[in-house]
Amino acid sequence: MNSKEKAVEILDRLIKLKPDGAEVYFKSSESFNVEVKDQKVEALDASRSHGIGVRLLLGKRMGFGFTSDINEESIEGLIKNLFANTRNIQDDRYSTLPDKPAEDYRSPSVFDENIERVSGDERIRKAAILEKAAIDYDSRIKKVRKASFSLSIYDILILNSKGIEVSYKGTASSVSVMAVAEDRGDSQIGWDFAVSPFLHRLDMEGVGRMAARKAVEMLGARRINSVRAPVVLDSSVTADLLGVLAPALSADAVQKGRSLFAGKSGQKIAAPFLSLIDDGLLPEGIATSPADDEGIPMQRKVLIDRGELKGFLHNTYTAKKDGIRSTGNCVRGGFRGIPGVGITNLYIEKGDISKESLIKEIERGLYITEAMGVHTANPISGDFSIGVSGLWVEGGEYSYPVREAVISGNIIDLMKKVNGISDDIRFYGRIGSPSIRVMDIDISGGS
Repeated sequence: MNSKEKAVEILDRLIKLKPDGAEVYFKSSESFNVEVKDQKVEALDASRSHGIGVRLLLGKRMGFGFTSDINEESIEGLIKNLFANTRNIQDDRYSTLPDKPAEDYRSPSVFDENIERVSGDERIRKAAILEKAAIDYDSRIKKVRKASFSLSIYDILILNSKGIEVSYKGTASSVSVMAVAEDRGDSQIGWDFAVSPFLHRLDMEGVGRMAARKAVEMLGARRINSVRAPVVLDSSVTADLLGVLAPALSADAVQKGRSLFAGKSGQKIAAPFLSLIDDGLLPEGIATSPADDEGIPMQRKVLIDRGELKGFLHNTYTAKKDGIRSTGNCVRGGFRGIPGVGITNLYIEKGDISKESLIKEIERGLYITEAMGVHTANPISGDFSIGVSGLWVEGGEYSYPVREAVISGNIIDLMKKVNGISDDIRFYGRIGSPSIRVMDIDISGGS
């Protein structure tokens, strides 16, 4: 009997014991990662895992258990302990499992057969291409600290006693590289990465060149005087800021008073041409799938519509608290994880002008290419003070690289001051963004 068959058997055994609800979540995965240095293998890792997570509902009490061992003794112990432990859990009137959805599951493409076919030698060769592209970009690139290539395949099955049954198979591929540029005693680092469910969407050479370019363009960076000026945030920096906003868009954070958006639904919180989308059905999205992690069909949600906050992300539990339907945003960290709330493919809708056009309209300002310490932004107040580097702009042209500057303010104020959105949207994992321009912000220098 294979693992999927065992998951079905476990649900049948649970149902015979007549709980108020039961759910079985099965996941198996295989992953491979190779790191190359000086065109030779530096590290090589491969792993496999599989397991089953079980939720049990007894009255208003929800219990959870898991196992990576599917022999009869382990399964019997899991079921016995789960019933015993659930009886000792405190009542929670919002504890529930989702009903079988009325609508059919869509079948977005999330599996790349080519990933199954890539040989070990080919995996190493692709990592070597990545490193070589960075080294060959410019004679000032002296070394590559890390060039890595990863592949993974996963298999998921979700069943519950209310009739939910959904399964799918998916893939992921990623590359990352860190290049070091040196010139006249100065040394700068550039980094880039890409991730996709489909191998053919990874531009190995493009990622290598981008990392090298970032390192080279920062050579000779200087400090600037403190100033209040317009800035253009590179798509990668905007994506970092969205990473701070993402937890605040969770209904769980809102319900617990831990979100800067609490009480602001229906209000204007951003520029009138800024829209923020969470789309679990996005073509080629790394988080795209037929269903979330408790079997609710994936959906496209407009969270900010032309500046107005429209709503939050829900799983079944938080939706019951607010008396609404789940938005299909249940996430869990594999079979060992308790279901929570999280994003799928979150992104700012792109504009219709180029990044170069955003910059040409700046008389004096800063194009920010890297931000440090974004995670220190306060998710409740929205206040931030983060280190940045980039290129100073004079008369719409790049003038010189800037290091050790600090920008500070409030995230909502920043979103309201956006006065330009480019068409260069790019995804960094689950989060995507174009470059955006902010009319003015406090920039602290150090010269």
